[in-house]
Amino acid sequence: MLTVHKRVDELPVNPFFWKITMLSSMGIFMDGYVLSIYSIAILYMRSYFHLVSGTPFYVYYIAFMGSSVFIGMFFGSIILGNLSDKYGRKKIYEYDLVITILFLILTGISSNITEFIIFEILAGIGIGADYPISSSIVAEFSPKNKRGRFLVLNIFSWTIGGVVLLLISIPVILYAPVAINWRILYLTGAIIPFLVLLSRRNLPESPFWLTSKGRNSEALKSSNELGKSAGVNVDELPDVEKGTSKVSDLFSKKYLYYTIFVSVAWFSYDVSSYGVWEYTPSAFAFSNSNIVMVVLATLLEDVPVFIGFLICMYYVEKTGRRSLELIGFGGAAVSLAVFAALSDYIALGLLIIFFSYATMHLFHNMGPANLTYDYPAEIFPTRIRGTAMGFATSVSRIGAITGTIVFPIILFTLPFTYVLIFLIIFEIIGFSITFKFAPEPMNKSLD
Repeated sequence: MLTVHKRVDELPVNPFFWKITMLSSMGIFMDGYVLSIYSIAILYMRSYFHLVSGTPFYVYYIAFMGSSVFIGMFFGSIILGNLSDKYGRKKIYEYDLVITILFLILTGISSNITEFIIFEILAGIGIGADYPISSSIVAEFSPKNKRGRFLVLNIFSWTIGGVVLLLISIPVILYAPVAINWRILYLTGAIIPFLVLLSRRNLPESPFWLTSKGRNSEALKSSNELGKSAGVNVDELPDVEKGTSKVSDLFSKKYLYYTIFVSVAWFSYDVSSYGVWEYTPSAFAFSNSNIVMVVLATLLEDVPVFIGFLICMYYVEKTGRRSLELIGFGGAAVSLAVFAALSDYIALGLLIIFFSYATMHLFHNMGPANLTYDYPAEIFPTRIRGTAMGFATSVSRIGAITGTIVFPIILFTLPFTYVLIFLIIFEIIGFSITFKFAPEPMNKSLD
């Protein structure tokens, strides 16, 4: 016999909830896979497109090619995030995957730099939509006392996607013709959103979103799809803030400081993280022409990422989000400063690069790598949750664009100490904005 529970966010974790979480996370997995392709592909595209040292503006071409997907994400996340608030989570996350599939295929068969940049921008529109939609779905179906952990797990699937890309790149590098291996990587990227599209079609619509639109009977039906798997009934609708879904609401007196916080913190994290992720293989390739060894060295950088993730998962529902984000930004800034000081006196080459990045990844994944994604989904109401997440994602993509343009210019033209100083600046900005404005949403109901 089914027992009675009041709200969907009071339900215990159950098999159907795991299905919702995994299928939502597959979109973020796809993003990690696709956004990591360029880091390996550029090692081969530099030759294919004649982007070699001495070629006019070669560094700038590399930088703009690397940032093009983020330009698309800038537009896709805010536009489609807002549409998901207006028309539903389920409807929009099917369209975004179709866009992604089409333009990843076209990226893989592009014949010149202009085509590559255009197709990457258009693919980025679809990729960008998955951030606000996946986070909203996970937040709105999660038990409130475990919501932080499931949002952390959701965004960590990005890292899993990046690791899978690196592993798949090894046989492609070893056995595919050099002239087309980068194309094969982009074409494999189109397979993943196709599989996600097929898998997601039977997911229910969010009961929070349905309630916000006054569709109460549908909200109860959706809640009880989840409740049935847990062996309980849901007899109470979530409390949601009624109203329209406008971008301008993010700048109202009630939400302005939240908007500043989530946007600037995520921007700061992305400047440092995407600059490093996109060009870590290129940094290692300076001293090693064996690309497989470069990939393996890049994979080693993920060891501290997994350690940081486990620490975050353990403490996010114990100490809260705010303290972990402060530790992450602050610890990364201090560690990078130490390595910057060492690099002035000790010529350790690749060891300095490896350990400075690895330590930064450890601290990032204890906090901001996961929680800059977590925060917008938890602190904004249902009616503008997708819009807020989309806006924060868009601003963070400006950070990603900044990192992917400025980072290689510094990396290829200046001593490595300047790379570390560049990263430190944004760690300090992230720490400061978190200290000033971050609330603590742990164990609080949405809306």
